Amino acid sequence: MTNQEAWKLYEKYLSAWNTASIEERLKIANEVLSENIEYHTARHDLTTGRSLVIEDMATFHERFPGGHFEIGDVSSHHNVALLTWVIIQADGKEFARGGDQITVGSNGQISKITTFAPSAKNPNQFPRV
Repeated sequence: MTNQEAWKLYEKYLSAWNTASIEERLKIANEVLSENIEYHTARHDLTTGRSLVIEDMATFHERFPGGHFEIGDVSSHHNVALLTWVIIQADGKEFARGGDQITVGSNGQISKITTFAPSAKNPNQFPRV
C-alpha cells in the first residue's frame, strides 16, 4: 500500500466520522471496514466488529456537534499505515491531534485500527478527547 492509497482509504473512513447522516455513515463503514474489524482505542480494550466503531462515530457527533476530522499526515508500508487525525471544532479551531494505525486486509478493507489519544509534548500532560 502506498501513502496515497492509505490516505485515500483513510479519507473515506473519516468521511464516515464526518457525516451527520446515520445512513451514509453505515454505508461508508460497510464499504471500508471489515465486518470483524479489530478495534482498539484508549477508551476500549481490543474488540471485534464494526458496530463499536459506528457507535464511537455517533458519540463523536454528540461531543463535537458540527466538528469534523482532517488528516494530518501519513506513513505506510506493506499493508499497514500510520495516520494523524485532527479534530476541528465547529468554529474551525483545532481541538486535538492523535493517530491511528490501520491494517488493510487483502479485500482492501480496514481490518484493524489502533487509535492513539492526542499526543503530549510533556509526558506529564495527557490531553483527553
